[in-house]
Amino acid sequence: MKTAADNMPNSEDKSFLKKYITKKILWTFLALLLVVGINVLINKYAGDYFNNIAQRVSGNYALTGLAFFTSEILIGIFPAELFMMIYQSKSWSEFSLIVLALGIISSFCGMIAFLAGKHLSEAKISKMIILQKKFKRYGDLFLKYGWVIIILAATTPLPFAMVCFIAGYFKFSPSTFLKIVVPVRIIRFFISAWFIKYSITLL
Repeated sequence: MKTAADNMPNSEDKSFLKKYITKKILWTFLALLLVVGINVLINKYAGDYFNNIAQRVSGNYALTGLAFFTSEILIGIFPAELFMMIYQSKSWSEFSLIVLALGIISSFCGMIAFLAGKHLSEAKISKMIILQKKFKRYGDLFLKYGWVIIILAATTPLPFAMVCFIAGYFKFSPSTFLKIVVPVRIIRFFISAWFIKYSITLL
């Protein structure tokens, strides 16, 4: 089986990678602006209604934690920003702890996907999954660029759980994986959280 270290990017690959990274960063920035815009509109025109729902939901940390955990396992059905919006009325200290918890949960889910890919790498169903069009696309990118794709998955709209599974499937180092994913994922969450929290001050 190939590993990410088997292919070293040439000058053409590096040019593609620069364009690819630029494109994903741009999409991330646009997605964040969209979230901020939606948050401002909700708080301006339906603030009382949204806050009532948020207060009911936010009081049950176990429920929201389980919902987020399930979402991350199922390739991000609910974006982390939705949970940040639910808790945005909390004090900065409490809000920061919640964002940190979201980052840790997301990283843990990424590790579960990684281990699934690693331990199922020889199973027929895993080989069938990895040959699916979308998996193969990101698998080819991972084999060429390795840890760069993991960082992009942890910070941009790339499918995080899918890339984590692929990293495990191609036998990426578990310790290196954790060293990359945990801090990068948490920093990415705090950046999003800051914009969401700050956006309500624009009203």
